[in-house]
Amino acid sequence: MRMPDVVIIHVAQCYDNCQVVVERTPWDDDYVGVNSFGFGGSNVHVLLRSPDIVSSTRADHVATTMTRLVTCAGRTKDAVEGMLAKVLQHPTDVDMQSLLQSSVGDMSRVTHPYRGVVLVNSSDSRQTVKVQTSTDI
Repeated sequence: MRMPDVVIIHVAQCYDNCQVVVERTPWDDDYVGVNSFGFGGSNVHVLLRSPDIVSSTRADHVATTMTRLVTCAGRTKDAVEGMLAKVLQHPTDVDMQSLLQSSVGDMSRVTHPYRGVVLVNSSDSRQTVKVQTSTDI
């Protein structure tokens, strides 16, 4: 893991409520600011809120047991196969699948030429992950 620059650590020490995170850290009911200043002029700032604790009594989504087609896009065949493998490992995680699915339409075929599909919760024993480049489609 890359350690933060000395300047960043010095700035963080000037404030009581500022901490430079260099390893996994518990994050409960709070906000965190993330800033990135690039040499090429790209500056990114985001404020994140810790996720709500999901109650174990949360009702399952109606689609968790239904057969669904999940699609994704990636820069490499390995990336697409890895994402679809995660989908198959978590067939009832409709939130993850929805996030993955909603990002496909925004991916350029130039930067993300590989497309993949998988059937989730299918009883078909011939279950396969299909990956094609955008020129094959």
